[in-house]
Amino acid sequence: MLFQYRALKGNQVVTKKIEAESVESVLQYLRSSSLFPIEVTHVSSSSIFNLLFGRIGFNDIVDLTRQLAIMLNAGLTLVDCFDILKKQITKPSLYKVVESLDKDIKGGSSFSSSLKRYPQYFSNLYISLVKSGEASGKLSDILLKLSDNLETQREFRGKLKGALIYPVIVVIGMIGVMFIMITFVVPKLLNLYKDFNIELPITTQILIAISSFSSQFWPLIIGAVFGLSILVRQYIHTKKGKLQFDTLLLKVPVVGGVVQISSLGDSTRTLS
Repeated sequence: MLFQYRALKGNQVVTKKIEAESVESVLQYLRSSSLFPIEVTHVSSSSIFNLLFGRIGFNDIVDLTRQLAIMLNAGLTLVDCFDILKKQITKPSLYKVVESLDKDIKGGSSFSSSLKRYPQYFSNLYISLVKSGEASGKLSDILLKLSDNLETQREFRGKLKGALIYPVIVVIGMIGVMFIMITFVVPKLLNLYKDFNIELPITTQILIAISSFSSQFWPLIIGAVFGLSILVRQYIHTKKGKLQFDTLLLKVPVVGGVVQISSLGDSTRTLS
């Protein structure tokens, strides 16, 4: 649960949020940190803001891996690492994952087997590398290399997003303008063609048919596009869908070559 506390530290009032099991746990933490508690209140984690922006992202996994690697390399145990992380994490969704991993490890499960419960956050490669670290006794070294690899991926994703954001906005704007023109503007011009006693070209007839259909069923079109995009996204996340999407991606000119080189670099680092 998420709590917000106000406490005195010397002559200053400190206001922060913390994840804890109960108010007593928060008070115990404040006393151990030489803080005098003034007020401790429970913060609801079911707000719209948390539902929209409280999801675990790739950056959260990268930061979590780096923190674990540093603490393990310093000589701490996994249990100690998770106890420290639970005191620092403020995002409710991430705290639940860390708390679940902590309970599994304290219950006797291995770190890699605990990670398998969250395949949406930890990839098969991530879990396999952690498993190899456990088997070889070099989990701290593996996590250090893994965090470096993840940070490289994050940097590459950031550059890719920065390079694509302008063309994506332009394409979306063009599609939006085309949709508005065909749906709302072209139908008002159709009355001009009715006065012509000539046979219109086939392309113009197709445009008129599309415009008539769009003007009558544009809410249905928007809903169909939105629903189709969700279905395609869910299908891509399946094993068969991901295979077909990646196969198609490798055949795209220029992009396919970049993906091949990037994958080769990742594979080489992993083997190393």
